[in-house]
Formats: sequence, C-alpha cells, structure tokens
Amino acid sequence: MLIKAFAKVNLTLDVTGKRSDGYHDLRSLMHTIDMYDEVKLVKSDAFSFECNEPLPSDNTAMRAAMRYFTAAGLDGGVHILLTKHIPSEAGLGGASADAAGVLRGLQTMYGALSEPELFSVARSVGADVPFCLHGGAALAEGIGEKLTPIKRQPLSLLIVKPAEGVSTKMLFSALRLPVEHPSTESAIEAYNAFDLQRLGGCMENALEPAAALSVPSIFEIKRRMLSCGALGSCMTGSGSAVIGLFENAASAKNAAGSFGGLPFVAIG
Repeated sequence: MLIKAFAKVNLTLDVTGKRSDGYHDLRSLMHTIDMYDEVKLVKSDAFSFECNEPLPSDNTAMRAAMRYFTAAGLDGGVHILLTKHIPSEAGLGGASADAAGVLRGLQTMYGALSEPELFSVARSVGADVPFCLHGGAALAEGIGEKLTPIKRQPLSLLIVKPAEGVSTKMLFSALRLPVEHPSTESAIEAYNAFDLQRLGGCMENALEPAAALSVPSIFEIKRRMLSCGALGSCMTGSGSAVIGLFENAASAKNAAGSFGGLPFVAIG
C-alpha cells in the first residue's frame, strides 16, 4: 500500500503560555500543502523500516506503527518503506506527516480502530500528527492536538528553506515569554472569506524572532518574498522554512525563480 504523507504550513502561530509539563500552549491556523513524502507499507511478521535518508530507529513512522498494533491488539508487524521529499528541521511537519501516513495506511489495511481511537494514537506519537492525519485546514490549539476544522481554501504558496535548519526542541528551550501575538482569529476570518490581501497581512509567527537568532537568513528570505510580490510571508512552524502567499500560482512560480541559489524552493 502506497500513501502520500502531506506536509503542513502554519499561516499563523501564537505561543500563549508555558504548561506545567514543560510544553507550550499554541494557537495556529494550519493548512495542508501539496508536498508529500511517500509511505509504502508491506505486511510482515515483524516491524522494520527503510528510508532514502538516514533516520533514527525510533522515528515517528515506526512509533506510529507499533502503537497502532498495540492499540488494535494485532499480532505481527509491518515493513515501512519511506521516501522523503519534505525537508527536515523546516517546520513543514515531515515527521508528523510520515506518522500520519502510516496510521492512515494501517487503518485502511486493518480497520481495527474507531476514529477517536485512531486520533488518540496520533496524539501519543506527536503534537502535529493529529492535524496531518486530519489534513485540510484547521485551528490548532493546546500543543497542536486540539483541532477545529475549517474548510480548506486553494492557496498559492511559495516555500523556501535556507541551508540551516532549526531544532524544535532547542528553539522552545531558548524561547522567552511573552511574545508578540499574531491575530489568528483575524487570519481565520480572512481565510474563510478567501480575502487574500487581508490574510497576507495576518501572517505572523511568534517563534520567528527566536529562530532568526540562529538562522538570520529567515528574515532575509521573508524580505525577498515580499519584494517579489508576496501578499504576506512568515516562517512556518519552528522553521527554518519561510512561506509566501501569492495572488495565484503563476505569481508564486515567477517569484520562485528569485530563490534559485537556495537548497529548497517549492510551490505548495
């Protein structure tokens, strides 16, 4: 079974506080993009994994598979073949997308869990896994696992990642509160109305200044996005990828030509 595991972007990302368990409470407008990893699942007597890029043995895809089998009370295992296209340390949710793809594929193969049980397994693997399992667009709250679905709009996005990545763990460890708060409510209103000009003006990520301390090119890419005609631009997730919202796909494609010297440039 072959599954497309789609990446995500954060059109806004707010940090509203720090929890007693050490995690941070977030509020974000999240949106699936047409960039994906490929996940192939093959029934097996044991759990095994291979990938076109080096990954730790305790990766999210393997954890998702093992926890699905445990929750479902299934015997045996699965062989996972993962082909990565989503860059790591980019804020695009690649690892979460892979885990969600595994869960979606196993549920199709076995149908052993109810939807609430499936999303419970997703939450246990990672904060962004429930959104990647759901897809589309949503308001994400809590640590990212509380979702309020929103009808997805057809956005034209340009995604550019510098050579340097950002470690999510290190970024949140160094984060100092309070931060500037984006208006996620205004962004959702603009998104629902498909008011691209207003949505672009609402795009903001509270983690951006902290991430730019270690990767200053984030601000430079954002500046160049806007100079190329982006209606709005911000870092996605914990970075280091930067997204730009454009009026249409042709405008986004035209702007992409200005970033030819950077290692990762894609239309989402």
